[in-house]
Amino acid sequence: MPGLSSDSLVVLHVGEHEFALAVAAVERVERAVEIEPLPGAPRGVRGIINLQGRILPVFDLRALLGEPARAVRAGDHFVIAHTRWRTVALLVDAVSGVVPRLAAQVTPAAEILPGLAAISGVLKLDGGLVLIHDVERFLSLEDAAALERALPPGP
Repeated sequence: MPGLSSDSLVVLHVGEHEFALAVAAVERVERAVEIEPLPGAPRGVRGIINLQGRILPVFDLRALLGEPARAVRAGDHFVIAHTRWRTVALLVDAVSGVVPRLAAQVTPAAEILPGLAAISGVLKLDGGLVLIHDVERFLSLEDAAALERALPPGP
C-alpha cells in the first residue's frame, strides 16, 4: 500500500475501542488460542501462551481499557509485539489494518493531557479518533517486576 513505512500504525479493536500500535513494534498477528492462567501476574496480564516454543505473557487489553473481562472467542487474535524487555501477546477482538502515520493526522498525547500512561498520541481517521498506545508503557516498573517473578523460568 503506498505511503506505508516503518512509521505506520496497526489499527486494532477491543470492544467498542479502536486503537493503534506502531507497526515497528508488531511482529505478527495470530489467531487466539487457549491462555494458561498465570498466578501472581499483575493486573492486565491474562496469562501465558506457548507460541512455537516461546512462552509469552498475554495482555488482556480489555482490562487495561477498563472493559469487563470475557472468554476468548474463536475470532479473537493475538498481536505479537516487541518491547525493550520482552515479546508479548496482546489479546484483541480484531485487527483492521495498517495505516500510514501522517504527522498532520496525529496529535501528541502531551498536547491533550500531559502524563497519559500508555498513550503516545491520537490519530484522526475518517471513522473517528484512534488512540495510539505505546506498548513499552503497558506495565509500570513494579508490574513488570511482578510479571518477571510470576513467569516460569526460561530454558
